[in-house]
Parts: sequence; structure tokens; C-alpha cells
Amino acid sequence: MEEKNKITLNEGDFLLVDYEVRIKDTNELLDTNIEEVAKKEKFVKEEIRFEPLLIILGKGYFQKYVEDEIIKNGIELGIKNTIEVPPQFAFGIRDPQKIKVINAKEFSKEGIIPRAGQRVKLGEQEVTIITVSGGRVVVDFNHPLAGKTIVYHIIARKKIEKPEEKVLYLVLRRIKGTKKEKINVKIEENSLTIIFKEDVLDYSELAPALKILLREIDEFMPYITNTKFIIEKEKPKEIQERNLG
Repeated sequence: MEEKNKITLNEGDFLLVDYEVRIKDTNELLDTNIEEVAKKEKFVKEEIRFEPLLIILGKGYFQKYVEDEIIKNGIELGIKNTIEVPPQFAFGIRDPQKIKVINAKEFSKEGIIPRAGQRVKLGEQEVTIITVSGGRVVVDFNHPLAGKTIVYHIIARKKIEKPEEKVLYLVLRRIKGTKKEKINVKIEENSLTIIFKEDVLDYSELAPALKILLREIDEFMPYITNTKFIIEKEKPKEIQERNLG
């Protein structure tokens, strides 16, 4: 069958995607940015954003195995592309040696009453409690998804080519909650200007986000030698009318 909408991609290309992440054995949903899917399966996640996700291929913006497969094989636009990630490239192979017996006193030191099935933090590591018997607790130091094949359903929405649009989506990725219509990007020769509406100041992590954004602009657009951020404040309509009068 001819793949009419298939595109080839290289490391460093900008791609917008929608996605579902599932456990192959059970089809359990682990992550998604598709609102219909999340609502249907009553999936809840902190800071979930129902909008296409920006991936910069080969730069660690997404699951590495998935990025590598997209670069290797290309991807079809607008349809569901399925990529299976083997355990060794997902959450690791399950290691029997990571199942250990620990004295219950170690949990008491952390203020934990151990119960079978709990996922708790012990020292610097998270563990799963398997059984509790007297003063002995059997725990599993493997990741809960170790040994599982993870399935990624990817819908590629758009390959971003224009420099202004690349900057726009970098901004949207870093400054959570802002909208496209509240950002204006201008590039003239080697100078970049990003104009924000005043409500961008409500974002509590604005300063560190802008620092990361500057680093990304340096990395992905090395020809930009001057970057300027402008915050635009609009006067209330009644003041504008008074000034005109």
C-alpha cells in the first residue's frame, strides 16, 4: 500500500504530535495528550495539556527509542502510527536480584507502616512492597513497568519548517498555559523579537523558562545573535477612548 502522507525526518527536525502511551499486555493507558481518549478512559494527570506536543527529534524531547524509529523509518502524517518499545528500551528488563528482604525497622525510620502492594520511597529509591511478615518485608526495587513492552500510538500533525513557528512552539512548550494568539514572533536577519501579552507575568516560573528558551534558541537557531523579549500592556478601552477624545 502506498504511503501518500509519509515524510522523512532527520535529527533536529521539529514535529508536532498527538500520542497515546499504553502497556502492551493490558492496553492500560499511561499517558496521552488527546482529550477524547483521556475523557473516555477517565485518565487524570497533573498539568496535562490537550494540544499537540512539540518533539525536536534526537534531542531528548520524547522517548528516545520512539524518536530513533521516527528518524529511521519516517512517519505518516494525520494517521495513527504504532511503535512498540521493547522492555530494554523502555523501563528495563525485570531483574530478580532487585527483590530483597529488608528489616521492617528501616521503614519505621522513614515513618512508613509497610503494607503489601504499596509503592513507597525508601531512602533515595522507590520500591514496591510485595509481602510483610513479622519483622521482614520483601520489596521489589524494579520499576513497576520493568519487563513490559510499551506501545506508542503517534499521530504526526505537522513538521514545522518556518523559523518563526519553531520559536512559537518552543515558547508554548516552556511557558505553560500561554496561548498562540498571545505571542508574536518576529525575525529580521539575525535578530529575534518575542512579544508577550501582559498576563505572561502570571506564570510563576517565567524567569527560568526564559533562560531555557534562550539556550534552545542558541542551540537550534545559531544564526540568531540578538534576542529581545517584550511584554505588551494594553490600556483599558475606556482610557483609549478618552485619549482619542
